[in-house]
Amino acid sequence: MNKLWTRIFLILAAMALLLFFSNDFGLIGIQETAIVVAIGIDMPDDGEGYDVTAQIAVPAASGKNSAGNVTVRNAATVGDAVAVMNQETGWYPTLVHCKLVLLGEETANEDVFNILDYFFRNDSVEDSCLVAVCSGRADETFRAQSPIKDISASAITKVLSSQAQKTGLVSVNILKNFAQGYYSVSESSFLPYITAKSEADSQGGDGGETQTFAECFSPFIKRNKRWRWKMNPLPLTAAAADSKNSSGNGQKSDRNADIFQASETMLFYRGRRAAILAPEETLAFNLAEAKTDFAYGNVTVNEDGQDVTYDLKMKIDQKKQKLTFQEGKPVFSFRIRANARVVDADRASPILDVAKTQIVKETILRAAEEKFRERLLSVCEKTAETGCDLFGLKQKLYRFCYGQYAAFKDTILQEAEIKFDIRFTSAK
Repeated sequence: MNKLWTRIFLILAAMALLLFFSNDFGLIGIQETAIVVAIGIDMPDDGEGYDVTAQIAVPAASGKNSAGNVTVRNAATVGDAVAVMNQETGWYPTLVHCKLVLLGEETANEDVFNILDYFFRNDSVEDSCLVAVCSGRADETFRAQSPIKDISASAITKVLSSQAQKTGLVSVNILKNFAQGYYSVSESSFLPYITAKSEADSQGGDGGETQTFAECFSPFIKRNKRWRWKMNPLPLTAAAADSKNSSGNGQKSDRNADIFQASETMLFYRGRRAAILAPEETLAFNLAEAKTDFAYGNVTVNEDGQDVTYDLKMKIDQKKQKLTFQEGKPVFSFRIRANARVVDADRASPILDVAKTQIVKETILRAAEEKFRERLLSVCEKTAETGCDLFGLKQKLYRFCYGQYAAFKDTILQEAEIKFDIRFTSAK
């Protein structure tokens, strides 16, 4: 009997090994599959439907990955565009590795869930996929080149990383959270607003070429013909020249590299664009709402008749929002507690202030409180004007004050009194 079971076990083991070495178990066929890392959707310049662009990762033997963009014009739906990509290229596009959905600015003028519902129906796309709106068109943004030779989709996802959100400078949103806000009682949400600026413009330069060490001294060498110095370019200059020579392949050279910025935030109400928060308003919103560990901001104070700007690093200790009713009127209050320290200043400080930088003057702390109070009030005013319930007042009203929901559900944003309890402290 024991021999029988031994033989059965050996036969089963042999069958398992046979299956293991003869089946790929769903592995991606790299020769037939296009690995899509990002999807961009634009409104067409003419015609109906959507222009859908897929950025496809192209592994290289050198280890430096590149990407190719495939665009389908005037597709009726996003799903139809994905099917057309398969027909026109012969590559089956897989969205398992899609980490970014980038919407062109014009798509925000209509309900964006006419587009985004495809990604919820598709089981391959993760709910944690990043969603953003870009200035101009998404296909043009995908053609931009990062200064560090990274593909545009990867550069944008780094700008929208969780580490960037913790600084309070960027408001990040994913498919899941955007859908929760859209289908909630508030019918509101937000997306980061991406802009691509050339490196020369962001630095305030004129875009001219940078001279090498040898080029700076070339006039002097020409006047002194006894010198026989061979002007070999530095390695960095040679690399730039190589990049300049290779810029004819459809990509921009290093001189025209683009820097992605996401310091602005676009607000949505019922799936349509409602307003845009400026960078400082984005910081104030994150200071009060998002999961921000450290916030960075600046404040200007008058010292000895001169304006001095201080850069502050603020560690958020507590943040709380509360909706109450006082004498029959809704009151929405913010409570924020943060510990601040000076990171830098635009004027030389006494040695004692530099040595004890963790101790911040009361005048600086009070000025920072007032500034963020004003910026947060500006955010609340924009939500009241546009109807975008960014802080979820309707949802709070429905959950915690349901008795007043019928009376205030349509006017809560306009009638709520805003109160602020913002306090910055420092080490003593």
